Amino acid sequence: MSAKTTMCILFGDRTVDAVFVDRSMLGIQIRFIERFPRDEKLFEALAERISTEEKTPARVMLCIPRNAVIQRTLRYPAAARDELENMIRFEAVRHIPLAEEERLMGWSSADTPDGQQVVLNLTAARRGEVCELVTQFERAGVPIDEALAFSSVISPALSTVPTLLVLADADHIELGLYGQDILQDSQCIPRSVPGFSPQRLVAAARQMAARNKNWLGDEGISRILTAGPEPLPEAEDELGTAFGLQVQPLDIPEAEAAALSEEQPSLAEVLLAASVVPDGTLNLIEDKKRKVPISRRTLVISALCILLTAELLTAYALRSGAPWLQRRKVAKEIQEMNRATAEIQEMRNLNRTFRKQLVQLERIRESRTSTMEMLKAVSEVLPEDTYLNGLSYREDQLTLKGYSKEPDRLPERVLALPFVDTLNTSDIGRKEGEYHEFELSVSLRR
Repeated sequence: MSAKTTMCILFGDRTVDAVFVDRSMLGIQIRFIERFPRDEKLFEALAERISTEEKTPARVMLCIPRNAVIQRTLRYPAAARDELENMIRFEAVRHIPLAEEERLMGWSSADTPDGQQVVLNLTAARRGEVCELVTQFERAGVPIDEALAFSSVISPALSTVPTLLVLADADHIELGLYGQDILQDSQCIPRSVPGFSPQRLVAAARQMAARNKNWLGDEGISRILTAGPEPLPEAEDELGTAFGLQVQPLDIPEAEAAALSEEQPSLAEVLLAASVVPDGTLNLIEDKKRKVPISRRTLVISALCILLTAELLTAYALRSGAPWLQRRKVAKEIQEMNRATAEIQEMRNLNRTFRKQLVQLERIRESRTSTMEMLKAVSEVLPEDTYLNGLSYREDQLTLKGYSKEPDRLPERVLALPFVDTLNTSDIGRKEGEYHEFELSVSLRR
């Protein structure tokens, strides 16, 4: 039952348990969980109870009486899995003591942990008994979508470890052995059978464990759980002693247990069945694909959710879109301003270029002024009988060329200048009359 609003009806020997579970985004709500007497007024009483909730369950699962169920567990090689559905009809003829037209049948399968075998669980019931129950419910106004055997439905919740489940009812005791993700074996023992006693129940459990020793292994059964409206404390003690285990009551699923109020009874079996999503192949009747009308409350809540979503989206759009629109508007204004002031900007660029050129001219002017000052200082220190023919200034180096009667005195006088650092070269050339040609090169101070 994968629908959000589900109902499970569990038949016992003298009572019928029913639970209506509503699953929503807010969590699980148990609308009602009650135990009804199993009599002629059951169908009308349950229909009246559902009508008080003003909501129709989307899926209704009927767990048929346990004494009406025939269970068989078979094992085949893993290669048979591809042909399993075709084999079921022929296997039913061999293992189900009912004619094809008289029976309704469901099945489930699971692979063994080693992958060598496939385990098939066949569930059957008399067509007349199941159809009569379904018809009576539908006449009273209670739709039935699935009819299943309780022991097969709950196998996903109990078969993680080898588990023996003892369901004690007023007229029958059902033993179910679970493991490897499937119901491995089951037996329904009437209390009215001659010689019924706790010891006979223990003997039946021992025989069941012996039949399944191949997959149980040396560890055997790992836990024993009990449930049902008519417990047998003496049998529980005997079972615990026989298997060396502590017998525990069947646990209620955590989600359903949290949703139970203090006034509601904790009917573990029906709550466990309602929490499991069974395989569609276990359904004994045809699924009618019933459509459930949407309740007024659901429509109102949906409308409010849509309005809230629209409001949140609008707020988000305004919060995230307004800054983007503002940035886009500002960018557009900047572009328009740039186009309007393009000529002004061009003049500014020209002004910047002119300023750079003026700075360069100023540097050149300062450089030339310094050169003139150096020329004046050099002229003052040179002897009177010395004539300069050339002066060059490049990269902190000053070069003097000319004629002098006393070229030997020139280096000493030039080095005496404040802006001269070192003498690089001093060459005296050919003599023309009384004058000698010279060339001096000095480094300037930084």
